[in-house]
Amino acid sequence: MLQSSARPPAHPISARRGYRFLVCPDAELLRRQAAVLAGGLGPTVGVARKVFWGDEEPFPPAYWSELTTQNLFSTPTVLLLRRAEALKAEVWDRLGEGLKNTASTVLPVFCLEGAWKEGKPAVPNFLPRRAFWQAAEQNKWVWQSPGLTEASLPKFLDAWAAERGLTLDPAARQALAAALPHDGLAAGLELDKIELAAGAAAVAAGTDAAGAEADGKVGSGGLVITPDLAALIAPHGDMEFFDFMKALSESARNPQAAREVWARVLDDHLRPSGDKILFQLLGYVAWQARQLWMLGQGEAAKVRMRPSDKPAMQKLAQRLGLAGIARIIELTLDANLAVIGGARRPDDALESYVADLAELMGKGGQGRADSSTPNSTRTPAPNSAHNAAPRTSLGRPA
Repeated sequence: MLQSSARPPAHPISARRGYRFLVCPDAELLRRQAAVLAGGLGPTVGVARKVFWGDEEPFPPAYWSELTTQNLFSTPTVLLLRRAEALKAEVWDRLGEGLKNTASTVLPVFCLEGAWKEGKPAVPNFLPRRAFWQAAEQNKWVWQSPGLTEASLPKFLDAWAAERGLTLDPAARQALAAALPHDGLAAGLELDKIELAAGAAAVAAGTDAAGAEADGKVGSGGLVITPDLAALIAPHGDMEFFDFMKALSESARNPQAAREVWARVLDDHLRPSGDKILFQLLGYVAWQARQLWMLGQGEAAKVRMRPSDKPAMQKLAQRLGLAGIARIIELTLDANLAVIGGARRPDDALESYVADLAELMGKGGQGRADSSTPNSTRTPAPNSAHNAAPRTSLGRPA
């Protein structure tokens, strides 16, 4: 006698777009997956994206109207709820009811961003018992990834090459998988550099697409990423950036700290081109600047870092002020663009960048008065969707 399936019936909302769970600790990989979902709703330019945070207290009341209210122009909307793992059971129960009345133009997306433990996703233990989670599993609306790991990096590289129309030499693929940081944002920045270098190499050789193919620089899949290009990325565990930044912030007042900073810069000049640390440093400082911005806005509870590191960062944020922190971001962007645009050599850019940062931190920034901005008119942290630290390049996981 056949037994009926124990699986729950499809959730009523499954007749339309449904909803999604994204379970991943890497903010950049979450952003990319959300972009894939948005692409499934129509042309990207015509899809809205709205973000709320599950660890806000109290839970943002505006979320409920965004979930259930049909917008005037029927614009497809990806409604992201970040850090949803922080929600209490009663909020999830209310969400389960709200999903039954989701507006037809809205795709609710719940991001569970806790660190995986022993290879298992960080899903609150009560959530799998909820009917809407079971319906999501039945409809394959749950996407899970542990982030970038030794096992997942090769697939990440294959997807990157396919998206860009590049051909990955097997030896280059192996070298990149060993060298890239295990963080989506930092790895993406490094791969952008590789792609630019590949294009620059073809141009320098005086080849167009056809000429490059004849010279072996372009295959049927586009530009070929060779082991020489892969060598442009330094191994991600090469430098302890937290200690470097701490010494940099103290260099104006502490001669020993200044010597340590410039010893590292000079040591970098002596390394092979593949061991340069400029782009890793730029990625780390960009992350740190976002944390400083949030600290300067009184959002210390939302900053993810080691508790022992946070007091020093809070003092630095207060000393710099918002204008000083904005200047750090400006210097970082300028250094990055100067190198990838060919205006400066990496060695020169690193020297200038470190000197400018040391001067800025020594003076305490130019925006001390801005740090008193009341929380009621706070400015969002730049690129706040990517507040996760580059873990392996930092050397100190949050």
